[in-house]
Amino acid sequence: MKNSILIFLFASACFFTACDPQQDDKIDIGLPPENVSFSIEQGSEPNTYIFKNTTDGAFLFAWEFNGEKATGETVEAYFPTKGSYDIVLTVFAKGGSATGAQVLNVPEDAPVNCNTDPVLEFLSNCDQKTWKLNPAAGALWVGPADASQTWWENPATEVDARPCAFNDEWTFTKDGAMIYDTKGDMWAEDYMGFNFECIDESQLPPAIAAWGSGTHGFSVLPGGALPQLKVSGLGAYIGLPKAANGAEVNMPQSAVTYDISKMEHTGNGDILELKVNFGAGIWRFTLLSN
Repeated sequence: MKNSILIFLFASACFFTACDPQQDDKIDIGLPPENVSFSIEQGSEPNTYIFKNTTDGAFLFAWEFNGEKATGETVEAYFPTKGSYDIVLTVFAKGGSATGAQVLNVPEDAPVNCNTDPVLEFLSNCDQKTWKLNPAAGALWVGPADASQTWWENPATEVDARPCAFNDEWTFTKDGAMIYDTKGDMWAEDYMGFNFECIDESQLPPAIAAWGSGTHGFSVLPGGALPQLKVSGLGAYIGLPKAANGAEVNMPQSAVTYDISKMEHTGNGDILELKVNFGAGIWRFTLLSN
């Protein structure tokens, strides 16, 4: 009888006070942020930008931009090259995570201090400096990426056979301009619609006329094992027009990036060696300063 009374009292208490243990354990953690927002401000130095979270209720912040990652409610980033960049922010709150994005438009390449940049100083003499293909065997070279063999390189006789290629000039200025001068003629191959011959620059068809003389931009990039030289502007190239990043092309590109594999002072002028990986192998160009 006593046990029956106790059971009745416990049941009655649970009826009025909801004794479900699962109900007692539930915690309201809220919902993920509905809108992820952040501000973009110009930093104190050229081409630096400050990204600041403005999302309410978040406590962790993960950023992605220009191939880089960062964490923190406020981060600062440097963009040396003009262009459009996707800025992505993922925030974490009690209810979960959410992601938002904006496009950052960088209007100009970053200015550089020539006196503190040895590559820029070598390229431009902190004023301007003109380069030509080295008039010797091997100035034009192509082979596998590991350079274990030579697929083709120009012999010394090719210097006289291609005078229109070996008189081309690339002038680099301390302000980031690359002035290309064909001297009025160009070496033209089948991918350009010609038969491996010297032509007058005016003969270039309109579709590839950007490969002719012109002023472009350049920037020095801190590559991996090697520094890099990026030339920018439709038709900008060094060495051969077809040698581009990831492919041999038959149309002008908006930019090409080269690995700088040699910078050497010699008694006959400075030597600059550039490499570009075109997917199947590498083209290598050796230039001599005037």
